[in-house]
Amino acid sequence: MTYLETRAVTALRSVRMQEKGWHARRAAFLNELMARDANSRLEQRQVDDLWFLVWRYRRQIPDLDVVAEANEIVNGVLSLAFY
Repeated sequence: MTYLETRAVTALRSVRMQEKGWHARRAAFLNELMARDANSRLEQRQVDDLWFLVWRYRRQIPDLDVVAEANEIVNGVLSLAFY
């Protein structure tokens, strides 16, 4: 995992998700992968799911760099940060 992917998985730990759907299960799976070996590479599908989940729950994630990366991947554009 890259440093930013590690931060994204860590950010998903504090996000509240519905228990019925696949979101919580996938976030737990990604967290388990990181716990086993943080230096392993994620498969493309896992990377896609990670950034989709971060984008989907972006309002609950305080890490602006992680949210900006997810927005760029999902929407294909750079976002401007307004402070």
